Amino acid sequence: MAKIISFAYTTPALLAGRKTCTRRDWDAAYAARFHRGDLVRAYDRSPRFGGRHVADIVLTADPVLEPIAQMPASDYEAEGFAYLHEHAGALSRATVQRFGTFAWEDFERWRQSGVQMWVVRFRLERVLGNAKMR
Repeated sequence: MAKIISFAYTTPALLAGRKTCTRRDWDAAYAARFHRGDLVRAYDRSPRFGGRHVADIVLTADPVLEPIAQMPASDYEAEGFAYLHEHAGALSRATVQRFGTFAWEDFERWRQSGVQMWVVRFRLERVLGNAKMR
């Protein structure tokens, strides 16, 4: 079975090549399935909800459990925040209500949330020809 990660509202940043990191609230057993060098299918939303395979990514490191507070400033770009903020006008109203406009202040609020998440670093391998935003 192919490994997948759905990117939902951050799909535009992924497809633009401006997202190279994602943080996930996985349990340890699930995270252990992913390894450096794995080819992973990127979906625009969960396939259970009609998501489409839009790209392939290659993991550049094993996932690591890390407190959000330790997230480096460089992950503002790596998480796709910079791209999404630059294109805030294209964000849905629901996304803005939930996450803000992905400004630096929104990133800082996330860093202060006190949660731990699995950090998944990757590179974009290819964007599929049918990859268009909904």
